[in-house]
Amino acid sequence: MNRAAAGVVSIALIVATASPVLRKPWQDGFPLSTYAMFAFARPTNQTLEYPLGITASGDRRYLAPWSIGSGEVLQALNVVSRAKSTRTLPALCTTIASRIASLDEYRDVVSIRFVTGTHDAVDFLVRDQLGKETELVRCEVVR
Repeated sequence: MNRAAAGVVSIALIVATASPVLRKPWQDGFPLSTYAMFAFARPTNQTLEYPLGITASGDRRYLAPWSIGSGEVLQALNVVSRAKSTRTLPALCTTIASRIASLDEYRDVVSIRFVTGTHDAVDFLVRDQLGKETELVRCEVVR
C-alpha cells in the first residue's frame, strides 16, 4: 500500500470513528453506537401486570418466570400481557397455581394474586418501597 492509499484509509477510519458525533442521539447503529438508551432521561415509573405468590400470613412471594410459562423474564411478561388482553388471566392463574402446588420451594404459597402494579423503579429496587397495586385475579393453590 502506498502512502496516498494509507492516508485515504486513515482519514476514512477517523471519519467513521467520529461519525456518531454527527448523528442525533437516538440514531443508534453499526459500526459505532451512540448508546442511545442512555442519551435521554427516562421515566422511572413503570406499570406492569404480574402474578405474586401469597403465603398464609399474607406475605408476598415473587414467582420465577418459568412458573408463569417461560424461563425468560420478557417472554413471561408477554404471557401475562397476552392473557390479560385475551381475558384468560383466570385460566393462567389456575395453571400457575397447579405448577406451584407441586414445588417444595413454594410450599408456603397458598394463593396466586395477579396485580397491575405501578412502581418507581429506583424506589422498588433500591429501597424496597412498593407503589400502587390493583388486584386483577386471585386463585387458590390446591395441594
